[in-house]
Amino acid sequence: MAMSPTVSYLRLYADRVGESHFEAAFIETITRNFAPPAPAFNVSGFVPAVRNGFLVVPAEWIGDLHPSPLRMWIFVLDGEMEFEATDGERHCVQAGDALLLEDTTGRGHRSRVIGDTAAKLAVVELEPAREQ
Repeated sequence: MAMSPTVSYLRLYADRVGESHFEAAFIETITRNFAPPAPAFNVSGFVPAVRNGFLVVPAEWIGDLHPSPLRMWIFVLDGEMEFEATDGERHCVQAGDALLLEDTTGRGHRSRVIGDTAAKLAVVELEPAREQ
């Protein structure tokens, strides 16, 4: 039996002592009729969103250590950014990448625009995470 396709993304989160870390994560999809009468395709589960918007972060912008102001998805539309967790791990995100920012507490992360063009981002604010 073939596995359902997954969507991969990067997650940046804060641990219990406030340090931030990255983890690779995946969202499962299943084949379903999403837009009949069009043919079926793979769809993930949907989660509530609070609001959405766009960010245009100028070239050479640098954000020193800060927590994420919102629990949010960032989808890179154009340009490239680097994010650095407090554990020292760094990741670059570019057009087509998705990053889930959940480090709304603790020390946060550093971020900067790479290159000489602005980074254009679509942002989807999510409800705060529930305590587990």
